[in-house]
Amino acid sequence: MELRVLRYFLAVCEAGTMSRAAAELHVTQPALSRQIAQLERELGCTLLERRSRAVVPTEEGLYLRRRAEEIIALADQTEADLTRDDAIVAGDIHIGAGESDSMRVVAHHIKTFRDRYPDVRFHLHSGNATDVAERLERGLDDFAVFLSYAEVERFAHLRLKVTDAWGVLMRADDPLAEHELVSPADLLDAPVIMPTRYLKDGEPTGAIASWLGEYADDLEVAATINLLLNGVHLVREGMGRALSVNGEALANGSSDLACRLLFPPLVSTVDIAWKRGQAHTNAVRLFLEHLRDVETPEV
Repeated sequence: MELRVLRYFLAVCEAGTMSRAAAELHVTQPALSRQIAQLERELGCTLLERRSRAVVPTEEGLYLRRRAEEIIALADQTEADLTRDDAIVAGDIHIGAGESDSMRVVAHHIKTFRDRYPDVRFHLHSGNATDVAERLERGLDDFAVFLSYAEVERFAHLRLKVTDAWGVLMRADDPLAEHELVSPADLLDAPVIMPTRYLKDGEPTGAIASWLGEYADDLEVAATINLLLNGVHLVREGMGRALSVNGEALANGSSDLACRLLFPPLVSTVDIAWKRGQAHTNAVRLFLEHLRDVETPEV
């Protein structure tokens, strides 16, 4: 597969028609159609379903589209890294992270670094821990921000001074909103919405299971979520209360939501990680040095 043809394929998927994609690529429609047909022959499968007025990716086409986006992004980043003058601090830094209030600290470090090196551009990718770790492993991101990630030792990492406190996000009219703090027993009278990675075989696991203690078996789990933002809609619909490290940020300024911290307190450590042995651009190397200067020593 040639990068050029993968770019053609992505353009067709984005445009939805051969003619529109050909115009955007400045090639003739017959030439573009031949390239796509040749790619299909090379891979031995149909990538696009031809309809009267549009083309739609098949299941194989959707898979290739995801892979092609990763391949093109990595190729573009590699080319930019190799052609950039190391004496100039410029370029791109990619960071993967989940939704967390601790990102305000990372954002502060990004702003401070960019004040000094304004030609550096940052790209943030949001995802759960599994997604973020996979992107870091593949070299799609330079750094990843993890919350109490059990497999953080797979990577070189720096523990940040900040921690994230867990709480319960609920509707403002929930009787539990009258409490200052929430104990494990307080959660037994209504369903809860939990982060996916803290539920295994239908039972709470990890730090949440330890916090729940003897009450873990009696907890009713209504749903799981990998990021809290969509879980907010479930909370608003009255489906349950959401256990989260980011509830306070979402509840602040909201008239229909409330968040209460857990008691005993449950906190997550925060690590910024990078792939061991990875060659760094000048910008990435200097940003890492900046982090080491302002945060605790490497773990």
